[in-house]
Amino acid sequence: MNYARRIDTLIIHCAATPNGRWTSVLDIDYWHKQAGFKRAPATEDARKWNPDLRHVGYHWVIYTNGGLATGRHESEVGAHARGHNARSLSICLVGTDKFTPLQWDQLANQVQHLCRRHGIALQHANAANGWRGVCGHRDTGANKTCPGFDVAAWLANGMQPHSDNILIERRQR
Repeated sequence: MNYARRIDTLIIHCAATPNGRWTSVLDIDYWHKQAGFKRAPATEDARKWNPDLRHVGYHWVIYTNGGLATGRHESEVGAHARGHNARSLSICLVGTDKFTPLQWDQLANQVQHLCRRHGIALQHANAANGWRGVCGHRDTGANKTCPGFDVAAWLANGMQPHSDNILIERRQR
């Protein structure tokens, strides 16, 4: 990828929705419109990318069924972590602090893919390493618990979630 901006960081978010409830990228686009976000794609490719999503701040959203929805184009600066948007890409998990096994698998796959694609170190990003690597929104100094789990611990555990953060849906009888 040869974009005009350098990508050093992946920032993981949660949608702050009830765990397990279906939420789409269209819902998030609506919420981001209400918050005053607006896309301003600079390239022709970005202008053609998801033209009906005019406000979403994230680059990807991972649904409860493990599906991966696209938001902003990779070349677009996101609207997701103040002070960190210019050199980062964002992934948002639907839910708050418990995610389905399919979401966890998709997150690990997407993080590995993006780290390879952009030459990002598969390490916890923080001020000491110049924000190079992967971190949670709360790690950037945001006064939030987002993404609802400790990204540094997740990375240190081989991208395996802590059992407290796994949503096991009960089958209806």
